[in-house]
Amino acid sequence: MGFRGALFGCVYVILLGVLAGCGGGAGNPSASSQGSNAAAGPVVKTIEVKETEYKLTPDEISLNKAGTYVFEARNSGSTTHALEIEGKGVEEETKDLGAGQSAKLKVALKSGKYEIYCPVDGHREQGMEGTVTVKGSSGGGSGGY
Repeated sequence: MGFRGALFGCVYVILLGVLAGCGGGAGNPSASSQGSNAAAGPVVKTIEVKETEYKLTPDEISLNKAGTYVFEARNSGSTTHALEIEGKGVEEETKDLGAGQSAKLKVALKSGKYEIYCPVDGHREQGMEGTVTVKGSSGGGSGGY
């Protein structure tokens, strides 16, 4: 009985170690996954936003319908930038991006207006801001993005 008890104890300790190892990555998401838990469902469209000193291109984005969108921020400048989208209960931002880096934000957008901007200190005030307008689906208008 002593051997079986010791064996059971060893198996129990090993199982605990395995289970602890399985959950190890949950608290440390990779930088590329930032924003990915903000929205679910099929992606309507991916929109690339280029960031340079001190401008977003495009800075006015118009979308024809509500849904899940991916915003790909691409730092085409020489200093650190990031991208944030905010409004109607949404507030998501990328990690800081060095020159040449990019990151994606996946967000569910309702009809209405949202702000996009660079949240790095002082960049928004220097012109790195814009708007995203999502049109309502209240009429028989044409489809599309």
